Amino acid sequence: MNLTQDLSEEELDYYSRQIVLTEMGIEGQKKLKGAKICVVGLGGLGSPVSIQLASMGVGHIRIVDRDIVENSNLQRQPLYDFDKVGYPKVEAAAERLRGLNPFIDVEPLPLSLNERNSERIIKGMDVVVDCLDSMTSRYALNRACIKLGIPLIFGAVITHIGNTTTIIPGKTVCLECFQGGMDDETLPSCALVGVHPSIIAIIASIQVSEAIRIILGRPPNLKNILLFCDLEDLSLERIELTKVETCPVCGSRPRSTPTLLKHQDVEEICGREGRRVFIFAQQEELELDISGVERHLEELGFTIEVGAELGLTFSLGSKRGSVLKSGVTILEGMETKDEANELYHKLLKSK
Repeated sequence: MNLTQDLSEEELDYYSRQIVLTEMGIEGQKKLKGAKICVVGLGGLGSPVSIQLASMGVGHIRIVDRDIVENSNLQRQPLYDFDKVGYPKVEAAAERLRGLNPFIDVEPLPLSLNERNSERIIKGMDVVVDCLDSMTSRYALNRACIKLGIPLIFGAVITHIGNTTTIIPGKTVCLECFQGGMDDETLPSCALVGVHPSIIAIIASIQVSEAIRIILGRPPNLKNILLFCDLEDLSLERIELTKVETCPVCGSRPRSTPTLLKHQDVEEICGREGRRVFIFAQQEELELDISGVERHLEELGFTIEVGAELGLTFSLGSKRGSVLKSGVTILEGMETKDEANELYHKLLKSK
Protein backbone atom coordinates (compact mmCIF):
# COMPACT_ATOMS: atom_id res chain seq x y z
CA MET A 1 0.00 0.00 0.00
CA ASN A 2 1.42 3.37 -1.04
CA LEU A 3 0.97 5.79 1.88
CA THR A 4 2.87 8.73 0.39
CA GLN A 5 0.42 9.80 -2.28
CA ASP A 6 -0.73 13.42 -2.10
CA LEU A 7 -4.30 14.59 -2.69
CA SER A 8 -5.04 17.28 -5.25
CA GLU A 9 -7.34 20.21 -4.53
CA GLU A 10 -10.01 18.52 -6.65
CA GLU A 11 -9.69 15.33 -4.63
CA LEU A 12 -9.87 17.20 -1.35
CA ASP A 13 -13.12 18.75 -2.54
CA TYR A 14 -14.48 15.44 -3.86
CA TYR A 15 -13.82 13.62 -0.57
CA SER A 16 -14.54 16.58 1.75
CA ARG A 17 -17.61 15.04 3.44
CA GLN A 18 -15.63 11.87 4.10
CA ILE A 19 -12.36 13.41 5.24
CA VAL A 20 -14.12 15.11 8.17
CA LEU A 21 -15.03 11.71 9.63
CA THR A 22 -13.10 11.17 12.86
CA GLU A 23 -11.59 7.89 11.70
CA MET A 24 -10.65 9.18 8.25
CA GLY A 25 -8.93 12.56 8.00
CA ILE A 26 -6.36 13.44 5.33
CA GLU A 27 -4.07 10.55 6.28
CA GLY A 28 -6.91 8.05 6.08
CA GLN A 29 -7.88 9.32 2.65
CA LYS A 30 -4.28 8.92 1.51
CA LYS A 31 -4.38 5.32 2.72
CA LEU A 32 -7.44 4.70 0.58
CA LYS A 33 -5.75 6.29 -2.43
CA GLY A 34 -2.77 3.97 -2.00
CA ALA A 35 -4.89 0.86 -1.50
CA LYS A 36 -5.63 -2.00 -3.90
CA ILE A 37 -8.89 -3.92 -3.56
CA CYS A 38 -10.19 -6.74 -5.74
CA VAL A 39 -13.94 -7.21 -6.16
CA VAL A 40 -14.75 -10.70 -7.47
CA GLY A 41 -18.23 -10.85 -8.97
CA LEU A 42 -20.11 -7.83 -10.34
CA GLY A 43 -23.67 -8.96 -9.78
CA GLY A 44 -26.02 -8.00 -6.97
CA LEU A 45 -23.37 -7.53 -4.29
CA GLY A 46 -20.50 -6.52 -6.56
CA SER A 47 -22.43 -3.58 -8.03
CA PRO A 48 -22.95 -1.56 -4.81
CA VAL A 49 -19.63 -2.76 -3.37
CA SER A 50 -17.62 -1.44 -6.33
CA ILE A 51 -19.61 1.81 -6.50
CA GLN A 52 -18.96 2.54 -2.83
CA LEU A 53 -15.27 1.62 -2.99
CA ALA A 54 -14.83 3.84 -6.05
CA SER A 55 -16.70 6.81 -4.60
CA MET A 56 -14.75 6.52 -1.35
CA GLY A 57 -11.48 6.77 -3.26
CA VAL A 58 -9.83 3.35 -3.20
CA GLY A 59 -6.95 4.06 -5.55
CA HIS A 60 -6.87 0.79 -7.48
CA ILE A 61 -9.93 -1.43 -7.91
CA ARG A 62 -9.57 -4.72 -9.76
CA ILE A 63 -12.97 -6.01 -10.91
CA VAL A 64 -13.50 -9.62 -12.00
CA ASP A 65 -16.54 -11.16 -13.71
CA ARG A 66 -17.28 -13.61 -16.51
CA ASP A 67 -20.77 -12.43 -17.44
CA ILE A 68 -22.51 -9.88 -19.65
CA VAL A 69 -25.19 -7.35 -18.70
CA GLU A 70 -28.74 -8.66 -19.07
CA ASN A 71 -32.16 -7.01 -18.63
CA SER A 72 -32.81 -9.12 -15.54
CA ASN A 73 -29.71 -7.65 -13.85
CA LEU A 74 -30.95 -4.06 -13.86
CA GLN A 75 -33.49 -4.56 -11.05
CA ARG A 76 -30.73 -4.97 -8.46
CA GLN A 77 -27.40 -4.07 -10.10
CA PRO A 78 -27.03 -0.25 -10.18
CA LEU A 79 -23.74 -0.38 -12.05
CA TYR A 80 -25.58 -0.86 -15.34
CA ASP A 81 -28.39 0.62 -17.45
CA PHE A 82 -30.27 -0.45 -20.56
CA ASP A 83 -27.61 1.03 -22.84
CA LYS A 84 -25.10 -1.55 -21.55
CA VAL A 85 -27.20 -4.68 -22.06
CA GLY A 86 -25.05 -7.19 -23.96
CA TYR A 87 -21.74 -5.61 -22.84
CA PRO A 88 -19.22 -7.51 -20.72
CA LYS A 89 -19.98 -6.59 -17.11
CA VAL A 90 -16.39 -5.67 -16.34
CA GLU A 91 -16.23 -3.28 -19.29
CA ALA A 92 -19.54 -1.57 -18.50
CA ALA A 93 -18.59 -1.41 -14.81
CA ALA A 94 -15.15 0.06 -15.48
CA GLU A 95 -16.66 2.81 -17.61
CA ARG A 96 -19.22 3.65 -14.92
CA LEU A 97 -16.68 3.65 -12.07
CA ARG A 98 -14.20 5.82 -13.96
CA GLY A 99 -17.00 8.27 -14.68
CA LEU A 100 -18.01 8.27 -11.03
CA ASN A 101 -14.48 8.94 -9.79
CA PRO A 102 -11.77 10.01 -12.27
CA PHE A 103 -9.11 9.98 -9.54
CA ILE A 104 -8.88 6.18 -9.28
CA ASP A 105 -7.62 3.29 -11.44
CA VAL A 106 -10.02 0.53 -12.44
CA GLU A 107 -8.67 -2.78 -13.78
CA PRO A 108 -11.30 -4.95 -15.49
CA LEU A 109 -10.67 -8.70 -15.85
CA PRO A 110 -13.28 -10.64 -17.91
CA LEU A 111 -12.43 -13.94 -16.26
CA SER A 112 -14.09 -16.96 -14.67
CA LEU A 113 -12.32 -17.45 -11.33
CA ASN A 114 -11.28 -21.01 -10.56
CA GLU A 115 -8.73 -22.90 -8.48
CA ARG A 116 -6.08 -22.61 -11.17
CA ASN A 117 -6.19 -18.83 -11.71
CA SER A 118 -7.44 -17.54 -8.34
CA GLU A 119 -4.00 -16.77 -6.89
CA ARG A 120 -2.93 -14.86 -9.99
CA ILE A 121 -6.17 -12.87 -10.01
CA ILE A 122 -5.82 -11.59 -6.44
CA LYS A 123 -2.02 -11.29 -6.24
CA GLY A 124 -0.85 -7.88 -5.04
CA MET A 125 -4.19 -6.88 -3.53
CA ASP A 126 -4.59 -5.50 0.00
CA VAL A 127 -8.15 -6.80 0.42
CA VAL A 128 -10.44 -9.07 -1.60
CA VAL A 129 -14.23 -8.75 -1.52
CA ASP A 130 -16.15 -11.94 -2.30
CA CYS A 131 -19.34 -11.12 -4.28
CA LEU A 132 -19.63 -14.47 -6.02
CA ASP A 133 -22.69 -16.72 -6.35
CA SER A 134 -20.95 -20.10 -6.65
CA MET A 135 -19.55 -22.05 -3.70
CA THR A 136 -16.94 -23.75 -5.88
CA SER A 137 -15.57 -20.37 -6.93
CA ARG A 138 -15.82 -19.09 -3.34
CA TYR A 139 -13.74 -22.03 -2.09
CA ALA A 140 -11.10 -21.36 -4.74
CA LEU A 141 -10.99 -17.70 -3.71
CA ASN A 142 -10.88 -18.54 0.00
CA ARG A 143 -7.97 -20.92 -0.50
CA ALA A 144 -6.04 -18.39 -2.55
CA CYS A 145 -6.53 -15.68 0.10
CA ILE A 146 -5.44 -18.01 2.89
CA LYS A 147 -2.32 -19.03 0.96
CA LEU A 148 -1.35 -15.46 0.03
CA GLY A 149 -2.33 -13.94 3.38
CA ILE A 150 -4.86 -11.49 1.92
CA PRO A 151 -7.94 -10.48 3.98
CA LEU A 152 -11.22 -11.68 2.45
CA ILE A 153 -14.63 -10.10 3.01
CA PHE A 154 -17.28 -12.78 2.48
CA GLY A 155 -20.90 -11.92 1.69
CA ALA A 156 -23.96 -13.79 0.43
CA VAL A 157 -27.64 -12.95 -0.13
CA ILE A 158 -30.80 -14.81 -1.16
CA THR A 159 -34.50 -13.86 -0.96
CA HIS A 160 -34.73 -11.55 2.12
CA ILE A 161 -31.68 -12.79 4.03
CA GLY A 162 -27.95 -12.20 3.90
CA ASN A 163 -24.78 -12.85 5.86
CA THR A 164 -21.22 -11.60 5.91
CA THR A 165 -17.95 -12.07 7.78
CA THR A 166 -14.34 -10.95 7.56
CA ILE A 167 -11.65 -13.58 7.09
CA ILE A 168 -8.12 -12.68 8.20
CA PRO A 169 -5.67 -15.45 7.25
CA GLY A 170 -3.99 -16.96 10.30
CA LYS A 171 -6.24 -15.07 12.75
CA THR A 172 -9.83 -16.07 12.01
CA VAL A 173 -11.93 -18.86 10.63
CA CYS A 174 -11.81 -19.38 6.89
CA LEU A 175 -14.85 -20.00 4.71
CA GLU A 176 -14.40 -23.76 4.84
CA CYS A 177 -14.34 -23.74 8.65
CA PHE A 178 -18.02 -22.79 8.81
CA GLN A 179 -19.43 -23.40 5.30
CA GLY A 180 -17.31 -26.23 3.95
CA GLY A 181 -18.49 -29.12 1.80
CA MET A 182 -21.41 -27.33 0.17
CA ASP A 183 -22.52 -28.35 -3.33
CA ASP A 184 -23.75 -25.69 -5.76
CA GLU A 185 -26.22 -28.13 -7.30
CA THR A 186 -28.16 -28.42 -4.02
CA LEU A 187 -28.30 -24.68 -3.25
CA PRO A 188 -31.10 -22.27 -4.25
CA SER A 189 -30.32 -19.54 -6.78
CA CYS A 190 -31.61 -15.99 -7.16
CA ALA A 191 -33.02 -16.96 -10.56
CA LEU A 192 -35.32 -19.50 -8.89
CA VAL A 193 -36.23 -17.97 -5.51
CA GLY A 194 -35.45 -14.27 -6.05
CA VAL A 195 -33.58 -11.65 -4.05
CA HIS A 196 -34.68 -8.34 -2.52
CA PRO A 197 -32.49 -5.38 -3.55
CA SER A 198 -32.56 -4.00 -0.01
CA ILE A 199 -30.81 -7.00 1.53
CA ILE A 200 -28.16 -6.71 -1.17
CA ALA A 201 -27.54 -3.05 -0.29
CA ILE A 202 -27.25 -3.83 3.43
CA ILE A 203 -24.77 -6.70 3.09
CA ALA A 204 -22.74 -4.89 0.41
CA SER A 205 -22.44 -1.78 2.59
CA ILE A 206 -21.21 -3.84 5.53
CA GLN A 207 -18.66 -5.57 3.30
CA VAL A 208 -17.37 -2.15 2.20
CA SER A 209 -17.25 -0.93 5.80
CA GLU A 210 -15.13 -3.93 6.79
CA ALA A 211 -12.78 -3.53 3.81
CA ILE A 212 -12.26 0.17 4.58
CA ARG A 213 -11.56 -0.57 8.26
CA ILE A 214 -8.78 -2.93 7.22
CA ILE A 215 -7.26 -0.38 4.83
CA LEU A 216 -7.33 2.26 7.58
CA GLY A 217 -5.59 -0.12 9.99
CA ARG A 218 -8.64 -0.54 12.22
CA PRO A 219 -9.75 -3.95 13.53
CA PRO A 220 -12.66 -5.41 11.57
CA ASN A 221 -15.98 -5.67 13.41
CA LEU A 222 -16.69 -9.10 11.97
CA LYS A 223 -13.54 -10.93 13.03
CA ASN A 224 -14.81 -14.45 13.84
CA ILE A 225 -18.37 -13.10 13.69
CA LEU A 226 -20.97 -14.03 11.06
CA LEU A 227 -23.51 -11.23 10.79
CA PHE A 228 -26.90 -12.60 9.74
CA CYS A 229 -29.61 -10.20 8.55
CA ASP A 230 -33.28 -10.98 7.85
CA LEU A 231 -35.43 -8.26 6.26
CA GLU A 232 -38.68 -10.05 7.10
CA ASP A 233 -38.39 -9.21 10.80
CA LEU A 234 -35.55 -6.66 10.53
CA SER A 235 -33.33 -8.82 12.71
CA LEU A 236 -29.55 -8.70 12.95
CA GLU A 237 -27.76 -11.59 14.65
CA ARG A 238 -24.07 -11.81 15.48
CA ILE A 239 -23.06 -15.46 15.37
CA GLU A 240 -19.70 -16.33 16.94
CA LEU A 241 -17.47 -18.47 14.75
CA THR A 242 -14.70 -20.72 16.01
CA LYS A 243 -11.62 -21.56 14.01
CA VAL A 244 -11.47 -25.28 13.22
CA GLU A 245 -7.92 -26.44 13.85
CA THR A 246 -8.53 -29.56 11.77
CA CYS A 247 -9.78 -27.52 8.79
CA PRO A 248 -8.04 -28.83 5.64
CA VAL A 249 -7.54 -25.25 4.38
CA CYS A 250 -6.48 -23.17 7.39
CA GLY A 251 -6.19 -25.51 10.39
CA SER A 252 -3.00 -26.07 12.38
CA ARG A 253 -3.80 -29.81 12.43
CA PRO A 254 -5.57 -30.42 9.09
CA ARG A 255 -7.50 -33.68 9.09
CA SER A 256 -6.90 -34.14 5.37
CA THR A 257 -5.91 -32.32 2.22
CA PRO A 258 -8.49 -29.86 0.84
CA THR A 259 -11.20 -31.50 -1.23
CA LEU A 260 -10.72 -31.35 -4.97
CA LEU A 261 -12.84 -28.59 -6.46
CA LYS A 262 -14.99 -29.66 -9.39
CA HIS A 263 -14.44 -27.35 -12.32
CA GLN A 264 -16.78 -27.72 -15.25
CA ASP A 265 -15.56 -26.50 -18.61
CA VAL A 266 -19.22 -26.37 -19.64
CA GLU A 267 -22.05 -25.41 -17.29
CA GLU A 268 -25.74 -25.52 -18.11
CA ILE A 269 -28.08 -23.12 -16.35
CA CYS A 270 -31.74 -22.27 -16.73
CA GLY A 271 -32.29 -19.09 -18.72
CA ARG A 272 -35.32 -16.95 -19.47
CA GLU A 273 -38.54 -18.90 -20.04
CA GLY A 274 -36.74 -22.17 -19.34
CA ARG A 275 -34.33 -21.76 -22.28
CA ARG A 276 -31.09 -23.69 -21.99
CA VAL A 277 -27.99 -21.59 -21.41
CA PHE A 278 -24.47 -23.04 -21.72
CA ILE A 279 -21.43 -21.32 -20.23
CA PHE A 280 -18.00 -22.36 -21.53
CA ALA A 281 -15.23 -21.39 -19.11
CA GLN A 282 -12.00 -23.32 -19.48
CA GLN A 283 -9.56 -23.24 -16.56
CA GLU A 284 -6.87 -21.77 -18.80
CA GLU A 285 -8.18 -18.49 -20.22
CA LEU A 286 -7.44 -17.44 -23.78
CA GLU A 287 -6.53 -14.08 -25.29
CA LEU A 288 -8.96 -13.80 -28.17
CA ASP A 289 -8.78 -11.31 -31.00
CA ILE A 290 -12.29 -9.91 -30.60
CA SER A 291 -12.29 -8.30 -34.05
CA GLY A 292 -11.36 -11.68 -35.52
CA VAL A 293 -14.18 -13.38 -33.63
CA GLU A 294 -16.57 -10.72 -34.89
CA ARG A 295 -15.58 -11.31 -38.52
CA HIS A 296 -15.89 -15.06 -38.06
CA LEU A 297 -19.39 -14.74 -36.55
CA GLU A 298 -20.52 -12.57 -39.46
CA GLU A 299 -19.20 -15.21 -41.87
CA LEU A 300 -21.33 -17.76 -40.01
CA GLY A 301 -24.39 -15.56 -40.52
CA PHE A 302 -24.70 -14.10 -37.03
CA THR A 303 -25.70 -10.50 -36.37
CA ILE A 304 -23.41 -8.58 -34.00
CA GLU A 305 -25.64 -6.85 -31.44
CA VAL A 306 -22.84 -5.46 -29.26
CA GLY A 307 -19.20 -5.11 -30.23
CA ALA A 308 -17.07 -4.04 -27.27
CA GLU A 309 -13.39 -4.05 -26.42
CA LEU A 310 -13.55 -7.00 -24.01
CA GLY A 311 -16.28 -9.03 -25.70
CA LEU A 312 -19.28 -9.09 -27.99
CA THR A 313 -22.86 -10.30 -28.16
CA PHE A 314 -24.42 -11.88 -31.26
CA SER A 315 -27.66 -13.50 -32.44
CA LEU A 316 -29.21 -15.56 -35.22
CA GLY A 317 -32.95 -16.18 -34.95
CA SER A 318 -33.63 -17.72 -31.53
CA LYS A 319 -29.93 -18.33 -30.90
CA ARG A 320 -27.98 -15.78 -28.93
CA GLY A 321 -24.55 -15.70 -27.39
CA SER A 322 -21.64 -13.71 -26.03
CA VAL A 323 -17.87 -14.18 -26.20
CA LEU A 324 -15.40 -12.52 -23.83
CA LYS A 325 -11.78 -11.79 -24.62
CA SER A 326 -10.71 -14.45 -22.11
CA GLY A 327 -12.57 -17.11 -24.10
CA VAL A 328 -15.54 -17.37 -21.74
CA THR A 329 -18.55 -18.01 -23.99
CA ILE A 330 -22.26 -17.92 -23.17
CA LEU A 331 -24.67 -19.58 -25.60
CA GLU A 332 -28.46 -19.46 -25.35
CA GLY A 333 -31.18 -21.08 -27.46
CA MET A 334 -29.28 -24.21 -28.43
CA GLU A 335 -31.39 -27.36 -28.43
CA THR A 336 -28.65 -29.68 -27.18
CA LYS A 337 -25.27 -29.55 -25.47
CA ASP A 338 -23.71 -31.05 -28.60
CA GLU A 339 -25.08 -28.18 -30.69
CA ALA A 340 -23.64 -25.66 -28.23
CA ASN A 341 -20.29 -27.46 -28.25
CA GLU A 342 -20.18 -27.40 -32.03
CA LEU A 343 -20.75 -23.64 -32.21
CA TYR A 344 -18.27 -22.99 -29.41
CA HIS A 345 -15.49 -24.84 -31.23
CA LYS A 346 -16.32 -23.04 -34.46
CA LEU A 347 -15.82 -19.75 -32.63
CA LEU A 348 -12.45 -20.86 -31.28
CA LYS A 349 -11.16 -21.35 -34.82
CA SER A 350 -10.94 -17.58 -35.10
CA LYS A 351 -8.60 -17.06 -32.13
